Amino acid sequence: MSEIHIPDNEHYRELKQFIERNRQTPGPLIQVLHKAQEIFGYLPMEVQHFVAQELGVPHSKVYGVVTFYNFFRTEPVGKHIINVCLG
Repeated sequence: MSEIHIPDNEHYRELKQFIERNRQTPGPLIQVLHKAQEIFGYLPMEVQHFVAQELGVPHSKVYGVVTFYNFFRTEPVGKHIINVCLG
């Protein structure tokens, strides 16, 4: 897996610390993605690449999980989300 350039800012440092604390947890990917979305507000490709690199898993696996579950966002969303039930 090739190295990607990740900006050195507090969000990435916070996520890296979370990953280090939870690396030994069985199947940490979903927990890490939840934390990443909490930190960044959504999961852009750069964050997905970072998670893949830090966990040592293929980016395709991370992307597959992000796009499979509807509670993960790949685009920024507004502060308040409104859902309308038409049923």
